[in-house]
Amino acid sequence: MEFVLFSKFWRDLNVGQMIERTHHLGADGVDFAIRPGYVVNPDNVTAELAPTVARFRDAGLSVSMLTLDCSFTSPNDPTAEPIASAMQKAGVPVAKLGYYQWKAGKTPYWDTVKRIREALEGFQALAEKYDITFVYHTHSHFFGQNTAQLMDLLSGFDPKRIGAYLDTGHLAYCGEQFPMAVDIVGDYLTRVSFKDTAFQRTNDISEELPAWKRVIVPAGYGVANWRDVFCGLRGVGFDGVCSVHCEFEAESEEEFIELQKREVAFLREQHAAVSAG
Repeated sequence: MEFVLFSKFWRDLNVGQMIERTHHLGADGVDFAIRPGYVVNPDNVTAELAPTVARFRDAGLSVSMLTLDCSFTSPNDPTAEPIASAMQKAGVPVAKLGYYQWKAGKTPYWDTVKRIREALEGFQALAEKYDITFVYHTHSHFFGQNTAQLMDLLSGFDPKRIGAYLDTGHLAYCGEQFPMAVDIVGDYLTRVSFKDTAFQRTNDISEELPAWKRVIVPAGYGVANWRDVFCGLRGVGFDGVCSVHCEFEAESEEEFIELQKREVAFLREQHAAVSAG
Protein backbone atom coordinates (compact mmCIF):
# COMPACT_ATOMS: atom_id res chain seq x y z
CA MET A 1 0.00 0.00 0.00
CA GLU A 2 1.31 3.43 -0.93
CA PHE A 3 0.94 6.18 1.68
CA VAL A 4 1.11 9.67 0.18
CA LEU A 5 0.74 13.03 1.88
CA PHE A 6 -1.82 15.58 0.77
CA SER A 7 0.14 18.75 -0.04
CA LYS A 8 -2.78 21.07 0.78
CA PHE A 9 -0.87 22.51 3.74
CA TRP A 10 2.32 23.17 1.76
CA ARG A 11 1.18 26.17 -0.21
CA ASP A 12 4.20 28.18 0.91
CA LEU A 13 6.82 25.47 0.31
CA ASN A 14 8.88 25.13 -2.84
CA VAL A 15 9.40 21.76 -4.51
CA GLY A 16 12.71 21.09 -2.78
CA GLN A 17 11.17 21.79 0.62
CA MET A 18 8.22 19.51 -0.17
CA ILE A 19 10.57 16.68 -1.08
CA GLU A 20 12.56 17.16 2.12
CA ARG A 21 9.38 17.29 4.22
CA THR A 22 7.95 14.14 2.59
CA HIS A 23 11.12 12.20 3.38
CA HIS A 24 11.12 13.50 6.95
CA LEU A 25 7.53 12.42 7.50
CA GLY A 26 8.12 8.91 6.18
CA ALA A 27 5.61 8.95 3.31
CA ASP A 28 5.99 7.32 -0.09
CA GLY A 29 5.10 10.43 -2.03
CA VAL A 30 2.53 13.19 -2.38
CA ASP A 31 -1.07 13.74 -3.33
CA PHE A 32 -0.20 16.96 -5.14
CA ALA A 33 -2.57 19.95 -4.85
CA ILE A 34 -2.94 21.81 -8.15
CA ARG A 35 -4.77 24.91 -7.03
CA PRO A 36 -4.55 28.69 -7.49
CA GLY A 37 -1.64 30.13 -5.52
CA TYR A 38 0.29 26.85 -5.23
CA VAL A 39 3.73 26.20 -6.71
CA VAL A 40 2.08 24.24 -9.54
CA ASN A 41 -1.34 25.65 -10.37
CA PRO A 42 -3.89 25.64 -13.20
CA ASP A 43 -2.13 28.55 -14.92
CA ASN A 44 1.34 26.98 -15.11
CA VAL A 45 0.46 23.27 -15.07
CA THR A 46 1.42 22.72 -18.72
CA ALA A 47 4.99 23.87 -18.17
CA GLU A 48 5.56 22.94 -14.53
CA LEU A 49 3.86 19.64 -13.73
CA ALA A 50 6.14 17.24 -15.62
CA PRO A 51 9.47 18.66 -14.33
CA THR A 52 8.05 18.86 -10.79
CA VAL A 53 6.92 15.22 -10.88
CA ALA A 54 10.33 14.25 -12.27
CA ARG A 55 12.05 15.91 -9.30
CA PHE A 56 9.95 13.91 -6.86
CA ARG A 57 10.64 10.67 -8.70
CA ASP A 58 14.36 11.40 -8.85
CA ALA A 59 14.19 11.72 -5.06
CA GLY A 60 12.54 8.29 -4.78
CA LEU A 61 9.04 9.66 -4.19
CA SER A 62 5.81 9.22 -6.13
CA VAL A 63 3.22 11.67 -7.39
CA SER A 64 0.37 9.20 -7.81
CA MET A 65 -2.51 11.67 -7.87
CA LEU A 66 -3.47 15.31 -8.09
CA THR A 67 -6.11 17.11 -6.06
CA LEU A 68 -7.73 19.89 -8.05
CA ASP A 69 -9.52 22.96 -6.77
CA CYS A 70 -12.82 22.41 -4.91
CA SER A 71 -14.62 24.42 -7.62
CA PHE A 72 -13.29 22.29 -10.49
CA THR A 73 -16.54 20.61 -11.53
CA SER A 74 -16.99 21.27 -15.25
CA PRO A 75 -15.24 19.56 -18.17
CA ASN A 76 -15.71 22.85 -20.02
CA ASP A 77 -13.48 24.67 -17.54
CA PRO A 78 -10.70 26.29 -19.64
CA THR A 79 -8.08 24.60 -17.46
CA ALA A 80 -9.56 21.09 -17.79
CA GLU A 81 -7.84 19.99 -20.98
CA PRO A 82 -4.45 21.54 -20.13
CA ILE A 83 -4.53 19.72 -16.76
CA ALA A 84 -5.45 16.39 -18.40
CA SER A 85 -2.76 16.81 -21.05
CA ALA A 86 -0.15 17.74 -18.43
CA MET A 87 -1.08 14.66 -16.40
CA GLN A 88 -0.50 12.40 -19.38
CA LYS A 89 2.85 14.05 -20.10
CA ALA A 90 3.93 13.79 -16.45
CA GLY A 91 2.64 10.24 -15.98
CA VAL A 92 0.22 11.13 -13.17
CA PRO A 93 -2.71 8.72 -13.54
CA VAL A 94 -5.44 10.14 -11.27
CA ALA A 95 -6.94 13.53 -10.37
CA LYS A 96 -9.62 14.38 -7.82
CA LEU A 97 -12.47 16.54 -9.04
CA GLY A 98 -14.10 19.35 -7.08
CA TYR A 99 -17.40 19.09 -5.19
CA TYR A 100 -21.00 19.52 -6.28
CA GLN A 101 -22.79 21.51 -3.60
CA TRP A 102 -26.05 20.51 -1.96
CA LYS A 103 -28.28 23.27 -0.55
CA ALA A 104 -31.64 22.50 1.04
CA GLY A 105 -34.46 23.67 -1.17
CA LYS A 106 -32.08 24.94 -3.87
CA THR A 107 -30.54 21.80 -5.38
CA PRO A 108 -33.28 19.21 -5.96
CA TYR A 109 -31.57 15.87 -5.59
CA TRP A 110 -32.44 13.97 -8.76
CA ASP A 111 -32.40 16.99 -11.07
CA THR A 112 -28.94 17.86 -9.76
CA VAL A 113 -27.72 14.27 -10.06
CA LYS A 114 -28.72 14.40 -13.73
CA ARG A 115 -26.68 17.57 -14.26
CA ILE A 116 -23.69 16.11 -12.41
CA ARG A 117 -23.78 12.97 -14.54
CA GLU A 118 -23.80 15.14 -17.66
CA ALA A 119 -20.61 16.80 -16.39
CA LEU A 120 -19.08 13.41 -15.61
CA GLU A 121 -19.78 12.32 -19.20
CA GLY A 122 -17.54 15.16 -20.32
CA PHE A 123 -14.86 14.23 -17.81
CA GLN A 124 -15.00 10.61 -18.95
CA ALA A 125 -14.39 11.67 -22.56
CA LEU A 126 -11.45 13.81 -21.43
CA ALA A 127 -10.05 10.93 -19.36
CA GLU A 128 -10.30 8.57 -22.32
CA LYS A 129 -8.53 11.05 -24.59
CA TYR A 130 -5.56 11.41 -22.22
CA ASP A 131 -5.59 7.91 -20.65
CA ILE A 132 -6.17 9.14 -17.09
CA THR A 133 -8.82 8.77 -14.36
CA PHE A 134 -10.90 11.38 -12.57
CA VAL A 135 -12.20 10.48 -9.11
CA TYR A 136 -14.97 11.88 -6.95
CA HIS A 137 -14.43 12.15 -3.20
CA THR A 138 -16.96 11.26 -0.47
CA HIS A 139 -17.29 14.49 1.51
CA SER A 140 -20.01 15.29 4.03
CA HIS A 141 -22.56 17.97 3.11
CA PHE A 142 -21.94 17.62 -0.65
CA PHE A 143 -23.44 15.37 -3.31
CA GLY A 144 -21.93 11.92 -3.00
CA GLN A 145 -21.31 12.27 0.73
CA ASN A 146 -21.68 8.51 1.22
CA THR A 147 -21.21 5.65 -1.22
CA ALA A 148 -24.94 5.04 -1.71
CA GLN A 149 -25.19 8.61 -3.00
CA LEU A 150 -21.85 8.38 -4.78
CA MET A 151 -23.06 5.50 -6.92
CA ASP A 152 -26.04 7.60 -8.03
CA LEU A 153 -23.34 9.71 -9.69
CA LEU A 154 -20.89 7.05 -10.91
CA SER A 155 -22.99 4.05 -11.89
CA GLY A 156 -22.67 3.20 -15.58
CA PHE A 157 -19.43 5.10 -16.18
CA ASP A 158 -16.20 3.31 -17.02
CA PRO A 159 -14.44 2.77 -13.64
CA LYS A 160 -11.10 3.11 -15.43
CA ARG A 161 -12.04 6.71 -16.24
CA ILE A 162 -14.44 7.82 -13.47
CA GLY A 163 -13.61 6.37 -10.07
CA ALA A 164 -14.56 6.44 -6.39
CA TYR A 165 -12.36 8.14 -3.80
CA LEU A 166 -13.43 7.00 -0.33
CA ASP A 167 -12.72 9.10 2.77
CA THR A 168 -12.56 7.28 6.11
CA GLY A 169 -13.37 10.34 8.20
CA HIS A 170 -16.29 11.64 6.19
CA LEU A 171 -17.82 8.18 5.86
CA ALA A 172 -17.53 7.66 9.63
CA TYR A 173 -19.15 11.06 10.20
CA CYS A 174 -21.98 10.12 7.85
CA GLY A 175 -22.46 6.81 9.69
CA GLU A 176 -21.39 4.46 6.92
CA GLN A 177 -19.36 1.38 7.81
CA PHE A 178 -16.20 1.32 5.74
CA PRO A 179 -16.28 -2.36 4.65
CA MET A 180 -19.83 -1.82 3.36
CA ALA A 181 -18.71 1.33 1.55
CA VAL A 182 -15.98 -0.66 -0.20
CA ASP A 183 -18.52 -3.32 -1.13
CA ILE A 184 -20.94 -0.74 -2.54
CA VAL A 185 -18.46 0.97 -4.88
CA GLY A 186 -16.94 -2.32 -6.09
CA ASP A 187 -14.75 -1.89 -9.16
CA TYR A 188 -15.01 1.91 -8.92
CA LEU A 189 -12.67 2.00 -5.88
CA THR A 190 -9.64 3.97 -7.09
CA ARG A 191 -8.20 5.94 -4.18
CA VAL A 192 -8.69 6.19 -0.39
CA SER A 193 -8.13 9.20 1.85
CA PHE A 194 -7.28 8.65 5.50
CA LYS A 195 -8.53 10.92 8.25
CA ASP A 196 -10.21 10.49 11.62
CA THR A 197 -13.12 12.47 12.98
CA ALA A 198 -14.72 13.12 16.35
CA PHE A 199 -17.80 14.90 17.64
CA GLN A 200 -17.48 17.95 19.87
CA ARG A 201 -20.35 19.45 21.82
CA THR A 202 -20.77 23.16 21.14
CA ASN A 203 -23.25 24.08 23.88
CA ASP A 204 -23.19 23.69 27.65
CA ILE A 205 -23.83 20.24 29.08
CA SER A 206 -26.60 21.75 31.21
CA GLU A 207 -28.67 22.48 28.08
CA GLU A 208 -31.31 19.87 27.34
CA LEU A 209 -30.70 19.55 23.61
CA PRO A 210 -27.03 19.01 22.72
CA ALA A 211 -25.46 20.67 19.68
CA TRP A 212 -22.51 18.96 18.01
CA LYS A 213 -19.88 19.76 15.43
CA ARG A 214 -17.44 17.53 13.59
CA VAL A 215 -13.72 17.98 14.20
CA ILE A 216 -10.79 16.29 12.48
CA VAL A 217 -8.42 14.61 14.94
CA PRO A 218 -5.23 12.55 14.60
CA ALA A 219 -5.88 8.98 13.53
CA GLY A 220 -6.81 6.75 16.45
CA TYR A 221 -8.40 9.55 18.50
CA GLY A 222 -11.74 9.60 16.69
CA VAL A 223 -14.54 7.33 15.58
CA ALA A 224 -12.90 5.79 12.49
CA ASN A 225 -12.45 2.04 12.99
CA TRP A 226 -9.03 1.42 11.51
CA ARG A 227 -9.22 -2.34 11.72
CA ASP A 228 -12.45 -2.21 9.72
CA VAL A 229 -10.81 0.14 7.22
CA PHE A 230 -7.83 -2.07 6.50
CA CYS A 231 -9.81 -5.32 6.70
CA GLY A 232 -12.29 -3.86 4.21
CA LEU A 233 -9.51 -2.91 1.81
CA ARG A 234 -7.76 -6.25 2.22
CA GLY A 235 -11.04 -8.06 1.60
CA VAL A 236 -11.27 -6.68 -1.93
CA GLY A 237 -7.55 -6.89 -2.61
CA PHE A 238 -7.00 -3.12 -2.61
CA ASP A 239 -3.33 -2.33 -2.05
CA GLY A 240 -3.14 0.95 -3.93
CA VAL A 241 -2.63 4.63 -3.20
CA CYS A 242 -3.97 6.15 0.03
CA SER A 243 -3.75 9.86 0.75
CA VAL A 244 -2.96 10.88 4.34
CA HIS A 245 -4.84 14.15 4.82
CA CYS A 246 -3.68 15.45 8.23
CA GLU A 247 -6.44 18.06 8.45
CA PHE A 248 -6.29 18.30 12.25
CA GLU A 249 -5.07 21.37 14.10
CA ALA A 250 -1.93 21.89 16.16
CA GLU A 251 -0.65 24.69 18.37
CA SER A 252 2.50 25.25 16.30
CA GLU A 253 4.04 24.29 12.97
CA GLU A 254 6.55 22.11 14.78
CA GLU A 255 3.79 20.21 16.57
CA PHE A 256 1.85 19.84 13.33
CA ILE A 257 4.87 18.34 11.57
CA GLU A 258 5.36 15.83 14.37
CA LEU A 259 1.66 14.93 14.27
CA GLN A 260 1.93 14.36 10.52
CA LYS A 261 4.91 12.06 11.09
CA ARG A 262 2.98 10.18 13.77
CA GLU A 263 -0.05 9.93 11.44
CA VAL A 264 1.93 8.18 8.69
CA ALA A 265 3.57 5.81 11.19
CA PHE A 266 0.26 4.99 12.92
CA LEU A 267 -1.47 4.17 9.63
CA ARG A 268 1.42 1.98 8.49
CA GLU A 269 1.24 0.12 11.81
CA GLN A 270 -2.51 -0.43 11.51
CA HIS A 271 -2.11 -1.70 7.95
CA ALA A 272 0.72 -4.03 8.96
CA ALA A 273 -1.26 -5.42 11.88
CA VAL A 274 -4.22 -6.32 9.67
CA SER A 275 -1.95 -7.71 6.93
CA ALA A 276 -0.28 -9.95 9.48
CA GLY A 277 -3.67 -11.49 10.29
